[in-house]
Amino acid sequence: MDIKAKLERSRQSARECRARKKLRYQYLEELVNDREKAVFALRKELEKVSYLFQYRCWNKEIDEGRVPDGFEVLLEEFGTIKQEL
Repeated sequence: MDIKAKLERSRQSARECRARKKLRYQYLEELVNDREKAVFALRKELEKVSYLFQYRCWNKEIDEGRVPDGFEVLLEEFGTIKQEL
């Protein structure tokens, strides 16, 4: 009888261990997903800041009477987009 009780306790302990492990992995997956979303949001924000910096540099060059590198390409792309609308 004592052996049967010991085996049952061992099985119960193993079930509880697996349940805790499953919950821990779910928590870690959610944590990773949240961090990945935050990283993507920060990258998007960084791209916006980079574009703003580039536009400021272009404005400065235009004010000085020069056509900035890549500006013509941007105008062509904008013209294409405008025509498609």
